[in-house]
Amino acid sequence: MVSNGDFVALFHSIHRVMQAEKVLKEAKAPFLLIPAPRELSSSCGLAIRFDAEDKEYIKGILQKENLLPAELFLKSPDGYRLTGGGEADSPEVYE
Repeated sequence: MVSNGDFVALFHSIHRVMQAEKVLKEAKAPFLLIPAPRELSSSCGLAIRFDAEDKEYIKGILQKENLLPAELFLKSPDGYRLTGGGEADSPEVYE
């Protein structure tokens, strides 16, 4: 479901992820609402997946609506690397 090079955005509540989905749909942004990967923690169980090439576009839409994700991960062959969101200061890898 999540390929290498894809980003996965996690939110801390189902309400916020559903708001993000609505805003992204209205903007006709290329994304998918997916179950949060088991390797990552998510209190709401859902996540938004999008391609690396769409990162800035999607980030801009969410930022404008004050809906930036709590955590943003990049999928790589080694696992998921935390790349932003919340208080992320240093990259971590989750396998």
